[in-house]
Amino acid sequence: MNPMPFARHQPTVMVRLPGGQSRLRQMILYVSTKCESARYFGAIKLNKIIWKADFDSFLETGLPITGREYRKQKFGPALREMVPVRREMLQDGAIRIEQREFGEGIIEERTIPLDRPDMSLFTSRDVFYVDRSISHYWEMTGMESSDQSHGVAWLTRAIGDPIPYEASILSDSRPSDSQFARLTRLIRGRELMTQ
Repeated sequence: MNPMPFARHQPTVMVRLPGGQSRLRQMILYVSTKCESARYFGAIKLNKIIWKADFDSFLETGLPITGREYRKQKFGPALREMVPVRREMLQDGAIRIEQREFGEGIIEERTIPLDRPDMSLFTSRDVFYVDRSISHYWEMTGMESSDQSHGVAWLTRAIGDPIPYEASILSDSRPSDSQFARLTRLIRGRELMTQ
């Protein structure tokens, strides 16, 4: 067997983009502004909206929107900096946190924007992915959005581990018959499977 050489590649857990951490701050303001009228919009859902937009953008264009690091947490992928950044924004008067009770011990921590987002750091493509992510999660509760984010990309990590942007290629969909046949041929060709 002549093994095919594979290029060594460090997983992409963070992408340095113009504006740095300010991109996350502005995206929190943008998403919070767009979701002001949403029935459900707590901290979990805020994380999921930005995560989906970042990972969808990376999958389709090779670049995320915020470029910030995500970690596997109990309720799904979460921005490593979300808690400290929201705390800073709260102290700076850029946001306030409103607690809403939904019964059965469920309390939502809704981010209320007090400043307007500065969208000059973002392209129209970036806004497209964020708006699409907002639409995707619009009717979902935080727990529903959390459950949906527990796909194969999340399952491949331990709690607290970084989730590389390349995990966006992992799909929760069953491969089509032609994709499955191609994968089988590739695996057999590398003698990784005997039947």
